[in-house]
Amino acid sequence: MFERLEMIPPDPILTLNQIFNQDNHPHKIDLGIGLYKNDSGTTPIMECVKLAEKHVVHSSKDKIYKGSNGLDSFCENLIEMLFQTNIDLKESGRVSAFQTIGGTGAVRLSAEIVHRININTEIWISNPSWDNHKDIFEHVGLKVNFYPYKSSFGDFNYQNMIECIRKIPQGSIIILHGCGHNPTGFDLTHDQWIEVITLIKELNLLPIIDMAYHGLAKGIAEDRKVIDILVNFVDEFFVTYSCSKNFGLYRDRVGALIIFCKDRKSTAKIKSQLSRLTRLNISTPAAHGALIVNQILSSKELKSLWEDEITHMNTRIKATRCMLIEAGKKHNTQYIFDNIYNGVGLFSMLELTPVDVELLRNEFGIYLLESGRINVSGLNHDNVTYFVSSIKSLKK
Repeated sequence: MFERLEMIPPDPILTLNQIFNQDNHPHKIDLGIGLYKNDSGTTPIMECVKLAEKHVVHSSKDKIYKGSNGLDSFCENLIEMLFQTNIDLKESGRVSAFQTIGGTGAVRLSAEIVHRININTEIWISNPSWDNHKDIFEHVGLKVNFYPYKSSFGDFNYQNMIECIRKIPQGSIIILHGCGHNPTGFDLTHDQWIEVITLIKELNLLPIIDMAYHGLAKGIAEDRKVIDILVNFVDEFFVTYSCSKNFGLYRDRVGALIIFCKDRKSTAKIKSQLSRLTRLNISTPAAHGALIVNQILSSKELKSLWEDEITHMNTRIKATRCMLIEAGKKHNTQYIFDNIYNGVGLFSMLELTPVDVELLRNEFGIYLLESGRINVSGLNHDNVTYFVSSIKSLKK
């Protein structure tokens, strides 16, 4: 029976990581997979996580299930952190959260609930976007369309984006990156968010805000401000939240789907649907990673330490962008790195062809996605000159 199956090509990002690990090039650089890296090029466990995990291990008395919606206190702490000045909404019954298997699980759960609401709903995703967005929504049977985000010159093209959104059919779903847009690094300004969300309200679109990099774009407080705008303008939205990057819990798979509804009755309905979907898919989420995040957000000392560590990570990413720009100037290749200056967060896209990317990998041991996306944090003082000079050699 199994011979009837078709062979599916391997995931390009995960495959790239495997090839990198097997490469013996003495100066190889990994700019592919989306992991935060420190100055040494490693991804150590965060100090706040070490302390929280130690507490969780020593204080846990059982390993029983936590229920289909996951760890309640974890969900409540995420709501409190993201909604802050609007926290009274929790008492109104309009906001709720479900623990998921990472941010990917949250996106998948949102896709499944949208499919249940209206199988004919159109999904609108930025071009470019995280590749899995398209695949997940198509996999559940929904039609995916794209709104422009990046111009042919590689910079952010807000005008084309907003003009396209004006033409989206009423009642459609629109996916927006809350912060640290993957893969471009181009985020909306406050005024642009106001304009986009006003348009979303006029067209009765349902926004899904993907927050995979909270804290790593402009900081913890700044990155969540889109939530305030949404609360003030629209009646319903989803937030797909990941704890992989900002808590360093990559393989622990911790995330949440946060739902904002127009009234308590709607919240009860969607919670019942999400409970059923979770039961059908995974029964109950794993608890360990959620317990760690919950401990951090529940402890004044650990939360303060987490905020300090995020600030340090954010500062390093910004400094690395500046370092790359300066290295580009020294090698007369600054035109290649123009987009680095205007971007934020882990990612940026270089105007390189697939052939350029292949040459960088085969001749110089430099690994990035075929699209030209780089993980900025993969660069440091030890390798940035080699990286820039390698690119310069391609452009001679």
